[in-house]
Amino acid sequence: MRLRIAQAVAQAGTYPVAERTLALLAEAALVPSAESPGYRVIDRTGAPRHVSEADGTLVPMDLSALLAEFRDRHPALFRPIPEPDPAPAPEPVPAEDFRTATARFVESQSVLARSLVARSATRSRALATALSGRLATLRRNGVASSLPEPPAPGSAAAPAEPSRAGLVAGRVREGAQRVGGYARGRLADSASRLGEVARDRNVMRDALSRRALPIGLGAAALVALLAVFGGRTPQEAASPDAGGAAQSPSQAASTAAPPSAPDMSPAPPEEAPPKQAVANEISGPVEVIDTATLRVGGKLIRLFGVEWVRGGQADELTRYLAGRTVTCQPVAGSEARLCAVDGRDLSEVVLFNGGGRASPEATPDLVAAEDHARAERLGVWAR
Repeated sequence: MRLRIAQAVAQAGTYPVAERTLALLAEAALVPSAESPGYRVIDRTGAPRHVSEADGTLVPMDLSALLAEFRDRHPALFRPIPEPDPAPAPEPVPAEDFRTATARFVESQSVLARSLVARSATRSRALATALSGRLATLRRNGVASSLPEPPAPGSAAAPAEPSRAGLVAGRVREGAQRVGGYARGRLADSASRLGEVARDRNVMRDALSRRALPIGLGAAALVALLAVFGGRTPQEAASPDAGGAAQSPSQAASTAAPPSAPDMSPAPPEEAPPKQAVANEISGPVEVIDTATLRVGGKLIRLFGVEWVRGGQADELTRYLAGRTVTCQPVAGSEARLCAVDGRDLSEVVLFNGGGRASPEATPDLVAAEDHARAERLGVWAR
C-alpha cells in the first residue's frame, strides 16, 4: 500500500520535498480492505468517505480523489498545473479573391471605354450630318441662283448679268472646297490617331478598334459626297447663265419691230475682282515654338483659343505642318490670331489631337475639339 501511495503522490505533481509529507497524510486516511481496490478512505471517526459522481450517485472515495482534496487544502505542496497550449489561430481568410477583384476592375474599365467611344461616335455622326446639311444648302442656293428669270410677257428681255452668276458660282465653289478641305483634314487626323491607337495594347485599344470601321466608312462617304457636289468648276456653274444670256438677246432681236432699234445686247462680261488680302494678314513659312505659339514671317504669333500645357509635343505639330505655308489673320478683341494651313483651322487641329487646352476665349467648335481629345485621352489628356 505504501508503494501504491508513493506512486500516486509522484504522479500528482508534488514537489520532491513534499512527497514524504503527502504520503504520510494519505497513509493516515487509508485502511486496508478486502474489497476492490484494496483500501478504504476514512475520516477521523473511522467512517468510510464518499464522493458524488456527475449524476449525483455516491461512490467510495479513492486515492486520486484524496490527493485532489490535498491539492485544494495545501496548494503550496503541489506544482502548478500547466496551462494548456492555446489553440492555433485560424488562418486569415482573404476578404476578396484577387482574380475576382481584377475581373471587376477590367469590366468597369471596359464599360467606361465603351461609353467614351459611343460618345465620340455620336459627336462624329452629328458633325457629319451638319456638314452634309450645310453642303446641301449651298448646293440648292447655287442651283437656284444659276436659273435665269423668265422674261415678262410683252416686254423686251432685260440684259443678263453673267458676272453676277459667275460670282455666285465662284462662292459656291469656294465654300464647297473649304468644307471639303476641312472634312479631309478631319479624316486625316482621325486616321493618324486610329493608327496610334492600333499600336496600343490595352483595353481602350480593343474598344476603339470595334468602332473605328464605322467611323472611317462614314468619313469616307462624306468625302465622296463632297467630291461629287463640289466637283463643278466655276465655268460649268456659269454655263447655264451664259446660255440664258445668249438666248435673251436673240429673242429681243426677233421681237423688236423697227430695224433701227437701238442695240440692247449686253456688254462684255466683266471679270470678277481679284480677292484682296485681309489687312494685317501674315503668311509664310512657320517655326513651331510650342503647340500654342508659332513664328510666321519672323513674327511671334499665339494661336487663338489654345493654351499650352505641360506635355504638349511641339515636334508632332512640326511634323504635321511639314514646311507648308501658314496664313494667320487677326481676331477682333484678341492678341491671338486665327491660323490656317490648307484651309484647316490650326487651333482646332491642335485641340482635336490633345496638343493643349482651350483658352477662355475659345469658340464652341474649339471647346468641342478639346472635349474629343479629353474623351479619347489624346496628347496632354493621356495622363
